Amino acid sequence: MRRFIFFIIVALLCPSLVCGEYLTGAEQLKSAGAEFSWRDVESRSVKISLEYQDGEAKKRVNLGSGFLISLDGLFITAYHVMKYCLDAQKETSRFADLSDCSKNRPRLRYLAQTSDREYEIEVLSHLNETDSTSGKSSHSPDEIIKQRDFVIARLKAAPTERFPYWPLKDFAQGKIDLGRPRADFELQPLFPPKRIFVAGYPQQGRFQISYGFLNLSDDKHRGYFSADYPLYSPAYLRGVGIAPDTKWGMRVENHMSGGAVLDAAGNPIGIIVNGSGNTAGVLSIENILETFFSRQAQSGAEPTIFLTPTKTPLYLKTAPQY
Repeated sequence: MRRFIFFIIVALLCPSLVCGEYLTGAEQLKSAGAEFSWRDVESRSVKISLEYQDGEAKKRVNLGSGFLISLDGLFITAYHVMKYCLDAQKETSRFADLSDCSKNRPRLRYLAQTSDREYEIEVLSHLNETDSTSGKSSHSPDEIIKQRDFVIARLKAAPTERFPYWPLKDFAQGKIDLGRPRADFELQPLFPPKRIFVAGYPQQGRFQISYGFLNLSDDKHRGYFSADYPLYSPAYLRGVGIAPDTKWGMRVENHMSGGAVLDAAGNPIGIIVNGSGNTAGVLSIENILETFFSRQAQSGAEPTIFLTPTKTPLYLKTAPQY
């Protein structure tokens, strides 16, 4: 593990809840400082499943999570959640090139559930397997930050159908060096740590929201960690009204991968890609947007997303731009 730079940093109050654990419902979500409702999060989240035939019966397995980012059903999820769909294309990176998951694997059916409705899935943009996950099922913190484990996909819905979604904030361009995605890095404390909520569907398939703080960031802006490290002095924590025994780190289970990482205002700040009982690895939303979107329109292209509050249009890239 790379050396950590320890600072006494400004921290946020952890209300009378156990940081790092799942919230039990709307009241706890409000008490934790969220400015959005439980329904807001659930309606904008996506549960991704695989349906297959087992003899006479149809069976399903839960693959992971995602979150909606456009009115017409565009969503973000992790590459490793969609790896079976993309297996035949794992040597290739694709940009704004529809790939129907169910047609790619005719004996299987990929389904995305949101707001109690189900849709088949089309993947629009993804990098090759090496750039996305190196073909590995688990990564160390050093490794996960250097992977771009995310894809842009779409719900296969009628052209007139509309979905609730998370607006994405404008950001400073060029912080992510796309030409050096595997550059070495130092982890640095966040100033201040970010109060966050991670939404997804753990193994049992029931929607959950985990609550805690991001306290470490990659100095190349590619991602963050919520880690169980003693970065704060007890005296300082008492001085800002935080219990010295506050739990750092977060509970993130398998199949929450691909879920949204939200700040208290409801802004997506990343995608959850890695986790355990007390550590969460997050790839930043800027990492995803810089990889797959452009502020420059190709000829005849329509905006895919409008960033807030600037109303800046983003367009899906049709080729990598390094």
